[in-house]
Amino acid sequence: MLNTNFLNKKKGGLAPFFAKREYLFYIGPAFIVTFVLMFLPLFQIIVGSMHKWEFGKPLFDSEFVGLRNYIELNYGYVSFGKSLLKTSIYGFGSLAIELCLGLLIAILLTNMRRTRGIFSAIFIIPIVIMPAMVGLTWKMYLSYDGLVNWVLSIFHIPKMNWMGTDLALVSLILVDVWQWTPFFVLILFAGLQTLPKDPIDAIRVDGANDLQTFFYVKLPLLLPLIIIVCILRIMEIIRNFDVVFAIYQGGPGSSTETLPIAVWRMFMSQRQVGMGSAFSFILILLSFFIAFIFINFLKRTRVTH
Repeated sequence: MLNTNFLNKKKGGLAPFFAKREYLFYIGPAFIVTFVLMFLPLFQIIVGSMHKWEFGKPLFDSEFVGLRNYIELNYGYVSFGKSLLKTSIYGFGSLAIELCLGLLIAILLTNMRRTRGIFSAIFIIPIVIMPAMVGLTWKMYLSYDGLVNWVLSIFHIPKMNWMGTDLALVSLILVDVWQWTPFFVLILFAGLQTLPKDPIDAIRVDGANDLQTFFYVKLPLLLPLIIIVCILRIMEIIRNFDVVFAIYQGGPGSSTETLPIAVWRMFMSQRQVGMGSAFSFILILLSFFIAFIFINFLKRTRVTH
């Protein structure tokens, strides 16, 4: 017969422990599922990054090479350093333009009373469109006889080869600005609407104009929100694959080979699963580092307020 004395509260079994910690019954299954779906693949990536693992070959039948895959990341057809540089140019270029445009449009929206709802609804559209659809649409717009060159021709500007090596990264920034500036607009507009009135009224009583009010009061109050939005966008840029792949597939050549595209090429084109795993693990570490900064900043902001 099964002994159930260990569940008896009077005999000091496990029942008192679980009675005070009922939440374990709820988070336990979720933790197990998360562990299986997240940490086991991560473990496989770490182990695979230390083997000369080729596509279609079992992992543990592959040769153990230690850290050689990490050392050789910059010397192959796909270079981690070059991909990181292109991702940085693409990311910070897009981020700077989106922040400036988003803040400017958000300020304009605060001064629009009747039509702000209509414009807010319009700004949501680029965000909710499927990334693959955004990429394919802009691939047509950026072609030599596409919409962008047609608009330039109206102003008597010569046609440009937006799909060529020289302008590919620039056009990628253009697409990203079109898609994600509304994200900045909506978040910063909401932030401007919730700013406290007292410091704004106080500086205006002292004779400050609108420009001085913005730079001395509104912008410092918005700064935590701006930093949070920028960190979220950086995390999105690092994992952005769909739009880049739909337009360029990392080309022409390697001119738009961002980090996610480089990982895809390593796996699918080069068939080097071990090298691709090393590439992926570094990308995961980079994402964790940015997430760590984001979480710590949120904690400091919460303590400050």
